[in-house]
Amino acid sequence: MTPAAVVRARGRGRGVRPFRFAAILWTIIALGLNAYIHFTLAPSVSDVPGRLMNLGTLYLIEAGVNALAAVFLLVRPRLWSALFAIVVALIGLLTLVASVWMPLHLPFGLPAVPMSSWTTEKAISAAAQLFIVISGTIVAATGRRR
Repeated sequence: MTPAAVVRARGRGRGVRPFRFAAILWTIIALGLNAYIHFTLAPSVSDVPGRLMNLGTLYLIEAGVNALAAVFLLVRPRLWSALFAIVVALIGLLTLVASVWMPLHLPFGLPAVPMSSWTTEKAISAAAQLFIVISGTIVAATGRRR
Protein backbone atom coordinates (compact mmCIF):
# COMPACT_ATOMS: atom_id res chain seq x y z
CA MET A 1 0.00 0.00 0.00
CA THR A 2 1.44 3.34 -0.97
CA PRO A 3 1.70 6.20 1.55
CA ALA A 4 -1.05 8.08 -0.27
CA ALA A 5 -3.33 5.06 -0.02
CA VAL A 6 -2.63 4.82 3.71
CA VAL A 7 -3.58 8.46 4.17
CA ARG A 8 -6.78 7.97 2.17
CA ALA A 9 -7.62 4.80 4.12
CA ARG A 10 -7.12 6.56 7.44
CA GLY A 11 -9.24 9.43 6.25
CA ARG A 12 -12.12 6.99 5.73
CA GLY A 13 -11.92 5.76 9.31
CA ARG A 14 -9.58 2.81 8.76
CA GLY A 15 -6.44 2.28 10.74
CA VAL A 16 -6.00 2.53 14.47
CA ARG A 17 -7.44 5.62 16.04
CA PRO A 18 -5.59 7.07 19.08
CA PHE A 19 -8.48 6.51 21.52
CA ARG A 20 -8.93 2.91 20.42
CA PHE A 21 -5.17 2.34 20.53
CA ALA A 22 -5.05 3.65 24.11
CA ALA A 23 -7.97 1.42 25.13
CA ILE A 24 -6.26 -1.63 23.60
CA LEU A 25 -2.95 -0.77 25.28
CA TRP A 26 -4.49 -0.23 28.72
CA THR A 27 -6.58 -3.40 28.45
CA ILE A 28 -3.44 -5.39 27.66
CA ILE A 29 -1.59 -3.80 30.59
CA ALA A 30 -4.47 -4.54 32.99
CA LEU A 31 -4.67 -8.16 31.77
CA GLY A 32 -0.93 -8.50 32.29
CA LEU A 33 -1.17 -7.05 35.80
CA ASN A 34 -3.98 -9.43 36.71
CA ALA A 35 -2.02 -12.38 35.29
CA TYR A 36 1.05 -11.34 37.32
CA ILE A 37 -0.96 -11.07 40.55
CA HIS A 38 -2.49 -14.52 40.09
CA PHE A 39 0.86 -16.03 39.12
CA THR A 40 2.59 -14.66 42.22
CA LEU A 41 -0.26 -15.65 44.57
CA ALA A 42 -0.54 -19.23 43.27
CA PRO A 43 2.19 -20.74 45.49
CA SER A 44 0.67 -19.25 48.65
CA VAL A 45 -2.74 -20.87 48.06
CA SER A 46 -1.59 -24.23 46.73
CA ASP A 47 -2.41 -25.88 50.07
CA VAL A 48 -6.20 -25.53 49.45
CA PRO A 49 -7.14 -28.93 48.00
CA GLY A 50 -9.78 -29.95 45.52
CA ARG A 51 -10.63 -33.30 43.92
CA LEU A 52 -9.42 -32.21 40.49
CA MET A 53 -6.73 -29.63 41.36
CA ASN A 54 -5.64 -27.35 44.17
CA LEU A 55 -6.37 -23.63 44.38
CA GLY A 56 -2.82 -22.72 43.32
CA THR A 57 -3.32 -24.56 40.03
CA LEU A 58 -6.61 -22.72 39.53
CA TYR A 59 -4.76 -19.41 40.08
CA LEU A 60 -2.15 -20.44 37.50
CA ILE A 61 -4.92 -21.25 35.02
CA GLU A 62 -6.46 -17.82 35.70
CA ALA A 63 -3.07 -16.20 35.09
CA GLY A 64 -2.69 -18.14 31.84
CA VAL A 65 -6.15 -17.20 30.59
CA ASN A 66 -5.47 -13.52 31.34
CA ALA A 67 -2.17 -13.74 29.47
CA LEU A 68 -3.92 -15.48 26.55
CA ALA A 69 -6.55 -12.71 26.41
CA ALA A 70 -3.75 -10.11 26.37
CA VAL A 71 -2.01 -11.91 23.50
CA PHE A 72 -5.30 -12.14 21.55
CA LEU A 73 -5.79 -8.38 21.93
CA LEU A 74 -2.20 -7.69 20.99
CA VAL A 75 -2.30 -9.85 17.86
CA ARG A 76 -5.91 -9.31 16.76
CA PRO A 77 -7.69 -6.41 18.49
CA ARG A 78 -11.12 -7.38 17.20
CA LEU A 79 -14.58 -7.68 18.69
CA TRP A 80 -14.11 -11.36 19.62
CA SER A 81 -10.81 -10.76 21.42
CA ALA A 82 -12.27 -7.81 23.34
CA LEU A 83 -15.30 -9.90 24.33
CA PHE A 84 -13.02 -12.73 25.45
CA ALA A 85 -11.09 -10.31 27.67
CA ILE A 86 -14.35 -8.91 29.08
CA VAL A 87 -15.70 -12.39 29.90
CA VAL A 88 -12.41 -13.42 31.56
CA ALA A 89 -12.42 -10.24 33.65
CA LEU A 90 -16.10 -10.53 34.62
CA ILE A 91 -15.76 -14.14 35.76
CA GLY A 92 -12.65 -13.27 37.77
CA LEU A 93 -14.25 -10.16 39.27
CA LEU A 94 -17.45 -11.97 40.26
CA THR A 95 -15.47 -14.81 41.83
CA LEU A 96 -13.20 -12.40 43.69
CA VAL A 97 -15.99 -10.22 45.07
CA ALA A 98 -18.12 -13.22 46.05
CA SER A 99 -15.17 -14.83 47.87
CA VAL A 100 -14.95 -11.80 50.14
CA TRP A 101 -18.48 -12.39 51.45
CA MET A 102 -18.72 -16.18 51.45
CA PRO A 103 -16.69 -19.29 50.69
CA LEU A 104 -17.26 -20.46 47.13
CA HIS A 105 -17.74 -24.16 46.51
CA LEU A 106 -16.89 -24.60 42.85
CA PRO A 107 -18.36 -27.50 40.83
CA PHE A 108 -16.63 -30.37 38.98
CA GLY A 109 -14.10 -31.18 41.69
CA LEU A 110 -12.52 -27.72 41.64
CA PRO A 111 -11.25 -26.42 44.97
CA ALA A 112 -13.37 -24.31 47.26
CA VAL A 113 -12.33 -20.66 47.36
CA PRO A 114 -12.13 -19.78 51.04
CA MET A 115 -13.72 -16.63 52.39
CA SER A 116 -11.21 -13.92 53.17
CA SER A 117 -11.12 -10.18 53.62
CA TRP A 118 -9.90 -7.59 51.16
CA THR A 119 -6.14 -7.49 50.69
CA THR A 120 -4.01 -5.17 48.61
CA GLU A 121 -3.66 -7.85 45.93
CA LYS A 122 -7.42 -8.42 45.82
CA ALA A 123 -8.12 -4.71 45.56
CA ILE A 124 -5.60 -4.24 42.74
CA SER A 125 -6.88 -7.32 40.93
CA ALA A 126 -10.50 -6.17 41.26
CA ALA A 127 -9.60 -2.70 40.00
CA ALA A 128 -7.69 -4.19 37.05
CA GLN A 129 -10.60 -6.48 36.19
CA LEU A 130 -13.11 -3.64 36.37
CA PHE A 131 -10.79 -1.58 34.17
CA ILE A 132 -10.59 -4.49 31.68
CA VAL A 133 -14.38 -4.58 31.47
CA ILE A 134 -14.57 -0.83 30.78
CA SER A 135 -11.66 -0.57 28.37
CA GLY A 136 -12.55 -3.86 26.68
CA THR A 137 -16.03 -2.48 26.06
CA ILE A 138 -14.44 0.59 24.43
CA VAL A 139 -12.29 -1.67 22.25
CA ALA A 140 -15.34 -3.72 21.24
CA ALA A 141 -17.47 -0.66 20.57
CA THR A 142 -14.88 1.20 18.51
CA GLY A 143 -13.95 -1.68 16.23
CA ARG A 144 -14.57 -1.55 12.52
CA ARG A 145 -17.87 -2.70 11.21
CA ARG A 146 -17.90 -5.36 8.53
